[in-house]
Parts: sequence; C-alpha cells; structure tokens
Amino acid sequence: MVSEVKVGARNPARIKNLLVKELVENWQGLQSFVVVCPVGLDVITSNQLRAALHAKKIKMMVVRNSLARLALAELDMAVAAELLDTPSAICYGGESVVDVAREMVDFARKVDVFSVRGAFVEGQVFSVEQVRKLATMPNKAELSAQIVCLVLSPGRGIASALLSPAGRIAGAVEALVEKLGSQAHPADASESATAESTESTEPAESQDATAEKQDATESASDSATDQQQSSDQQ
Repeated sequence: MVSEVKVGARNPARIKNLLVKELVENWQGLQSFVVVCPVGLDVITSNQLRAALHAKKIKMMVVRNSLARLALAELDMAVAAELLDTPSAICYGGESVVDVAREMVDFARKVDVFSVRGAFVEGQVFSVEQVRKLATMPNKAELSAQIVCLVLSPGRGIASALLSPAGRIAGAVEALVEKLGSQAHPADASESATAESTESTEPAESQDATAEKQDATESASDSATDQQQSSDQQ
C-alpha cells in the first residue's frame, strides 16, 4: 500500500515533465510570439478565431502558466515569463510576428473579453502598447515590396524621362543626326564618281585634240604638195 502511494506521488512530476518537454519541442526555434488572454470567449467565437488564424498559419496554444514558464526557461526565454500573469495563450507562426500582432490586435478590438498581454520579440519583451505599434509595421511581404520599389525607382525615372517631351526631343535630335550622317556618305560617293569621270574624260579630250592637229597637219602638207606639183607643171 505504501508503494502504491509512492508511485502515485511520482506520477504528477513525471506528467509535468512530459508536458514541459512537449512544450519545449513545440517551441523549438521559436524567437517571437504574442501572449493573449482568451478567458471569456464562447465556443463559437473561439472557433471563429482559430479558423481565421489557421488560414494564416498562426497557432494559438492555451497553456498552464507554471508549465510554460519552465519551458521558456529551458529555451533561454525566461524573461518572457513576466507576460504570463493571467490565463494565457501563446500565439506564433505566420510569415512574421507582425502578422501575429496584427491579427491579435484586430481581434481584441472586435471582442471586448479578449485582450493582448504583450509579446516577446527576439529577446525583448514588448508591452501592450508596443504590440499595437508592432501591428502597424509592414510585414515581410510588404517590406519586400517597398524595397523592390526603391530599387526600381531609378529605372522608372529613366523611363519617365524617355517618355517625357524632353525625351522625345532627344530622340528626334538623335534621329536627325543619323539621317545627316547617312546623307553624308552618298555625297562623298557622288564626288568620287565625278572625280573619276573627270579623270576619264580628260584623256579622251586630249586624244581628240591630237587627232584634229594631225588632220590639220596632213591637210597643210597635202596643200603644199599640190602647190609644188602645180608649179612644176608650169
């Protein structure tokens, strides 16, 4: 009978250790979470909240504060134990803690009995007011979009400049320069052709002049011969 009492006395500690171990395994790698007080929620409202959180991959785990403190201590997050001063639920997941804070703050505004107790963000404890400010910050997706816009802004400025009236004027000037450049080459070619034709014409004209001189010389010589013959006959 005494042995049974001893065995029964050991079971609560063993169960407690198993529950703490389970929390440690579930929270392994967890760096940020939001603490809420879900006391007062009816079944329907609680199910609606869990469904909305599940759609965004956010988990809400109702915990016993004593066990949660032990698990947080093993995970080097003992400082977050000060947030567990009322019946608590640990909320984590989503794309970032900003998404979790945003959902919790929005739901607390809609349901009076639901309240946000604070948050633990990468080693620091956030108050309720800080969690509300955290909910207004951009999440990872929104921040990435802002960074992309900043990176692409110089390109957009160039595109706008090219499409502006000044950009069109610059394009027209460039087109005019290309047109003038293309017209300069045929002119050079025509000048070369004229020079070649002139060079080819000059020898022809010289040949014609020489031929005329030869004809004149022959005619003069023929006349002189005829006159000599006439004088001889006389």
